[in-house]
Amino acid sequence: MTAALVFVVALAYAALAARLALALRRLDAPSIRASAPWPDVDVVLPARNEALTLPSALAALAAQDYPGRYHVWVVDDRSEDATAQVVRSVAQDDPRFTLLRVTTPSRRMAPKVHAVAHGIAAGRAAWIATTDADCVHPRGWLRTLIGAARASDVLVAGYVETARPGEARGLLGRIEAVDWASLMLTNRALVRLGLAVASSANNQAYRRDAFDRAGGFGVTGRAPSGDEDLLAQRLGALPGATVTFVDAPEARVLTAPTRSWGAFVHQRRRWVSRYHHPQHYQPRFLGGIVLLGVHSTLLALATLSAPWWGHGHVWLLAAWVAVLGVVVPGMRIGLARLGRRDLMGGALLAWALAHPFYIALVSVWSFLRPGSWRAGSAGYRRRWWRAWWWRTRRRRASPGTH
Repeated sequence: MTAALVFVVALAYAALAARLALALRRLDAPSIRASAPWPDVDVVLPARNEALTLPSALAALAAQDYPGRYHVWVVDDRSEDATAQVVRSVAQDDPRFTLLRVTTPSRRMAPKVHAVAHGIAAGRAAWIATTDADCVHPRGWLRTLIGAARASDVLVAGYVETARPGEARGLLGRIEAVDWASLMLTNRALVRLGLAVASSANNQAYRRDAFDRAGGFGVTGRAPSGDEDLLAQRLGALPGATVTFVDAPEARVLTAPTRSWGAFVHQRRRWVSRYHHPQHYQPRFLGGIVLLGVHSTLLALATLSAPWWGHGHVWLLAAWVAVLGVVVPGMRIGLARLGRRDLMGGALLAWALAHPFYIALVSVWSFLRPGSWRAGSAGYRRRWWRAWWWRTRRRRASPGTH
């Protein structure tokens, strides 16, 4: 029975992967504008204890070849190192950079969202681009990201990777590079299927007027992903709004890879913990996340318990064939389109075999010990549900309530 259930879920997952693979194959890349006018852009970079990584990020942002005007707002979120001094030294010589400081945490927003909100409030440009302190940007990053926007676009989501072609090192480095590629390819396909459900806060840009029309971060600003996935869903829900995903090499942001397997798993656990706020996510998006978690957990448990099975190993083998038979070819199509043939072969197969196991691990672990970006998402979740319960009780107790 368990093996049959694993197989059924695997087939559902394989069907979804096939649909995404077809989207990857048949849709062309967005065109980049070739002429002015280029809108003003506010680049918002939140930083907390990032004195070591900031110099590279700021140097890359200073070297942008963007044809229009842009300003970089670096938001120091209660750093305890020399983050502020690093920004001041750059801002003294380059008026395009400004240091902002957050001194107290917000009770209404998650820490990182609060820091980004500070930067947004300080600027007035038509477009807002966000990134992180541990990122390095190609010289054409901002020009390519903004240049890809269509008139109806409210958000442009960009590609993020942990290693440039041919630069991934070691088994961890290669698997992590493939893992990031899988996330980017999935988001790319979903966007081109008309589903604006995810984005990466270290490489995205959105229109200020759309952000204002959506009510800013709103109540989703309390959640750890309020400045990326949840914001993409809020903006994508605006009437007539469209979203573009840009994967051109000139717009690919390089983020720092994890240094150990423990750090890799810890980071994924923190990511999965964001989905413990189901009250904010679109049901279809959350359904896909749940499907992935359930499928991975069942497949991992079935595989680990296989030595104790009396019969039914053919079901387990069929489940693995269903997954690998679609995921590996689909990933090869996507990697080829992105010019990442260096991640094919052994790296791709190792990732495909390991993926169900670490997804199962971080899914279960995230419930035992939720994680967040420097702050108490678990405490917020309890407060939100408690407030929702009391509001519901008051409505039911009030006469004349419909």
